[in-house]
Amino acid sequence: MSRDEEKDPASAGGWKSFSRSVSWTEGPPQKSHSKPPWNSKARACLPPLEPLSIIRPNIEHWPKAGSDDLGIWPNPSLTPGSMTPRANSTIEQPPWKFDCEREKLAFFDKECSRVLEHVYLGSEAVAKDREILRQNGITHVLNCVGFVCPEYFRSELVYKTLWLQDCPSEDITSILYDVFDYFEDVREQGKRVLVHCCQGVSRSTSLVIAYLMWKEGQNFDVAYQLVKEAREVTDPNVGFACQLLQCQKRVHALPASPISLLRIYRMAPHSSYDPLHLVPKMLCDPGEWSLDSRGAFIILIPSALYVWSGKHCSQVMSDNAMAATAQFIRYERAKGPVIIVKEGEESCEFWDSFYYGKGLTDGHFVKSEEQNRLESDMVPVTSPPCLNQRRCSEYDLDFDMFHRALGGGVVPPFPLSQAGSETHLPARENDWNRLRRMSASNIVKELITSSRLNRSALKTCM
Repeated sequence: MSRDEEKDPASAGGWKSFSRSVSWTEGPPQKSHSKPPWNSKARACLPPLEPLSIIRPNIEHWPKAGSDDLGIWPNPSLTPGSMTPRANSTIEQPPWKFDCEREKLAFFDKECSRVLEHVYLGSEAVAKDREILRQNGITHVLNCVGFVCPEYFRSELVYKTLWLQDCPSEDITSILYDVFDYFEDVREQGKRVLVHCCQGVSRSTSLVIAYLMWKEGQNFDVAYQLVKEAREVTDPNVGFACQLLQCQKRVHALPASPISLLRIYRMAPHSSYDPLHLVPKMLCDPGEWSLDSRGAFIILIPSALYVWSGKHCSQVMSDNAMAATAQFIRYERAKGPVIIVKEGEESCEFWDSFYYGKGLTDGHFVKSEEQNRLESDMVPVTSPPCLNQRRCSEYDLDFDMFHRALGGGVVPPFPLSQAGSETHLPARENDWNRLRRMSASNIVKELITSSRLNRSALKTCM
């Protein structure tokens, strides 16, 4: 580019202006007085490179409890030496969009959004406004943020509390069927439930989307749009969305993929805030090595459902495992007999279930050499059992937390809100567990009958 064009960029026509250090020129190359090319005058004009440094923002700059529910993340202030964004950068959102989002959130903050006749969505502001609740006929409340919001009207309304963080790694899959039980119980009574978190954006909406997927037989996209039409600020975080997509096949009773033919769940506390709320947590690496004598486990294969209880498993945990099995039958339409197995009384069919899908040939199960070797090395059932024969150290924290709570030695911490009042204190028996067993009472009776028939049939065959 010539010197005149450099002074008047408008005369350059279609040419674009670039930084001088990276632009090309049409004129003849100027002679350099320096011999080495890396020692040129243009190179010497560049400022010296600064040493690379990592700037760690202060703790005040990071989001606080509930700020992720707002959908707006505060930006750390720029410090000297940090990179400043260009004036024409498209990364930052324009101010008008930010204001629009704030106005939308402010509007829905006081809005009690009706999704179904018996299911409503809202924020903490709605949950603590008795007049709004009364106008919408709310009789039940599902509080998704027990560590932030107390149960404001416990003497007047029926409450259930969850302790969900709005982060992608939070597990919501294990509590979905308990939530379904609660919603169905409210529907059967002809009542109405408010589902709320901090702003009614991510946590509460994710649970309602999951319920619509099962209740209405919708896929995730359709259920999401239905909830968003009722509450425009609906925006589940990416982790919740991925979990709902994974649950889609199960609640629609679609054929399982080969890698999910075998599923193992262990009963464990969902949160340290409520250690007695036991939920089935799916194991990432299913196998017989994952069993623990202190707990109860559910083994699901297409042809059967096994409920395995260890020698040192408490009755509360084993009862909840049976009730959770009834939930799999109700909400996933799982088929096959339910077989109750005690540690030390396992059959060959039970051990074969751990290899289901790993040795299928033309639809028939074929034992591998590894399985035959394991069965040959297996200790006979008639041998005297050893104490603590099965123990997984990674479960220690959960079992310790559960048994301390069962003995009355654990009290959840105070909430993070300004109210300073206590949230839900654990009783000897959790409200969620009672609701699960009540909802599954009829199914459990059938399960016990079928399991007895199957056990007698197994004894006849042996």
